[in-house]
Amino acid sequence: MSLRGRTLLERAHILCSFKLTSSFRMFQDPKHNTMMTVQLRGGLQRVYLEGMEYMKARIQDIRDDLTRIQCEYHQTQGDPDEDKFVDFLKTCDKHFLRANTELRKRSVKLEVIDSETRLVSLLNQIRETDDCDPECVAYLTEYWENVKSTVESLKAVVSKFQTTVLNRLKLNYISYNTTDTHLEVCVEYTEDISNHMTDMERLLSNAQILLKSFHSGIHQDLYDSSRFVDLILVSCDLKAFPILRLVADVCLKVTCMCEIAHEWLARDERFMTEIHDYIREARHAARKREEDLRSQKEKQKKYEKSMKAANILLHNNREKLHKIETELHVLEEQLNVNENEKKCRYDELHQKESMVDFLKITLSQTRRNYNLQSKRSKLQRQVDDLKDLLTSMERELSAIQSEIQVKAEEKVRLSEKVEHGERSYETLRTDMDRFTNSLDHLETEVSALSGQLLQLEIIHNLKTSPEKVEEIYDRPSTVKLAPSLKEKIKERKRKVQLKPK
Repeated sequence: MSLRGRTLLERAHILCSFKLTSSFRMFQDPKHNTMMTVQLRGGLQRVYLEGMEYMKARIQDIRDDLTRIQCEYHQTQGDPDEDKFVDFLKTCDKHFLRANTELRKRSVKLEVIDSETRLVSLLNQIRETDDCDPECVAYLTEYWENVKSTVESLKAVVSKFQTTVLNRLKLNYISYNTTDTHLEVCVEYTEDISNHMTDMERLLSNAQILLKSFHSGIHQDLYDSSRFVDLILVSCDLKAFPILRLVADVCLKVTCMCEIAHEWLARDERFMTEIHDYIREARHAARKREEDLRSQKEKQKKYEKSMKAANILLHNNREKLHKIETELHVLEEQLNVNENEKKCRYDELHQKESMVDFLKITLSQTRRNYNLQSKRSKLQRQVDDLKDLLTSMERELSAIQSEIQVKAEEKVRLSEKVEHGERSYETLRTDMDRFTNSLDHLETEVSALSGQLLQLEIIHNLKTSPEKVEEIYDRPSTVKLAPSLKEKIKERKRKVQLKPK
């Protein structure tokens, strides 16, 4: 199966499907399977961890840039000491107060210094006074240049964070769950990452708005509280000079974003561990349920065989019973016919015996008459024949009655068999229906486990794929030359080689 020309997601699906279909075959050789799996996972995990370390290094770069900017802004010569930061802001606050004092002496309306525009306006007002404080003007001018430069640096850091950290997190450190299969481990991870993303984007947006509003009017409603801000509140008049809080607040937001980014990476790494454990458990559960399914299917075959045998036996007994009932019906009809014929013969016998008796009496009272004697002899023979016939009919009727009795007993026996067979078949069918429902549920469970396992394998392969991790790094794309340009370069090389030395 060729993977060339396919997308990364398609390749992940193919590889995971292959792993799922071959996992039970490879299970026959656990030693070989374990060794191959460990080697493969080890390579992928190493690539993933290298990408993780690269992202942590980018976050640390942001932190280093932020520390450098803070030290430059607070003029601490590279020492990120919060006490020194506070001392610097105290000095700034003192000069702002001196400027306001000078303006108040001249009845100039004081304004809240909440933007670059207000800061420049304050400087212009101080310069316009007759005996302005040159030290104060110089310091506030230097501060203006300092804060303006710092704002630009912070804009660059915020933009750098968005490009090198946030965008890469949103692109590479997600669940990749693109199906309707809602796994608890993926749902929890997605919820946590969504919260991190929401918090980070909110902080980023607020930081960008604050920096953008520096020129015309800082959005003080976007300021956040912190321990360092509490120190500033004690030492400086932030109501009059909220500009002093700007750098500290933006730095706080960037620091929080870095911490959230670390939490995001830590959650992703924990997610990978959870996926690894979940895959192992899902494989074990899928293997066990697969074995249960095979066992249940074997039982189903036995049930089907028993039902088939019971159905055949019931069908045969029903046919035998139907045959017996038909034979009984024929025998009973034959018995009725013979009974009627016997009755007729008895009537005929009685009639002829009466005639014989009558002729006997007549012959005894009259002279010997040859015709009467001949008739009487003939009637006597007929009577004797009828008696023989009736005797034969009695035997035949007795045989029919005996056969009817045998058939009736056999009918009773077969009826009991049919009734018992019907009950047995119904019991088997009820058990089979219940067993089939249980088997369907088991097949659904196995299918769900296989789907979960496939989705987790896809997520794991995507997140540890060298191609996907490669997207994190800052590497220049390979320059691809057009065919015509390639030919020109080759032609020039040939000409150079052909030149005589």
